[in-house]
Amino acid sequence: MEIINIAATNLTPKVLLDREKHVFELEGESRPENVYDFYFPIITELIKFLECLHEDNSDDSPSISTLKANFKLFYFNSSSAKFIADIISLLKTFNDKGLDIGIYWYFNEGDDDIKEAGEELSEMVSFRFNYVMIKQ
Repeated sequence: MEIINIAATNLTPKVLLDREKHVFELEGESRPENVYDFYFPIITELIKFLECLHEDNSDDSPSISTLKANFKLFYFNSSSAKFIADIISLLKTFNDKGLDIGIYWYFNEGDDDIKEAGEELSEMVSFRFNYVMIKQ
């Protein structure tokens, strides 16, 4: 399966979807000029991948259905927040369907704003996050 690996820019985060290793990652800052154009293709590919995992998991044969979702966002604007929430909601939906999905929310030591943003998103979708503090 192919890997989606979009390099970070000054306005957009790095995006990684490694289908073989079952890793999804957003890293950096998110304030794209056109948020829809940036996030819609990513969400579309993530849905395809999750549907394939779910179909494989539905078979009688055992399969690896774990996805590790890493959010290493150190700034995101309110427009991006809506799409990030959509991604997390999507992950929750597939977790509820039987996939084992872990969300890891990274924040720099002392950056209470980003940690609190993760806590709010976690509460909003009723999905437990694993918080990872990055020591400076």
